[in-house]
Amino acid sequence: MALFSLHQAASPCQVDEFYLTTDGSLAASTPENLSEASNYQGKGDQKKLAAMMKEGMAMRLKGNIKVQALERSVEYRMLKIKFLDQETPIWVKDGSLKRFNCNKEAAIRG
Repeated sequence: MALFSLHQAASPCQVDEFYLTTDGSLAASTPENLSEASNYQGKGDQKKLAAMMKEGMAMRLKGNIKVQALERSVEYRMLKIKFLDQETPIWVKDGSLKRFNCNKEAAIRG
């Protein structure tokens, strides 16, 4: 009986793996591109940042989209994520995502 209870508690959602995007956060195809885009943003160089976005090397995220974390880079303080409806992964800065709350999702579906 304890095994059954443990399984029920663990099965609805693995919160560690799923996050929600934060509106306006930068994302990029590689950690290096994300660092470069972040530097341009920090320096206020909108022209170079816009060029990276036009070339598809960087993008801004829309908010509250569920994503799956695939990998964490401690060195760069970034996460490799993918949207649930796409296979191509992208990189975001650690802190650009919000924890996915299973209880809220269940209430919405309700």
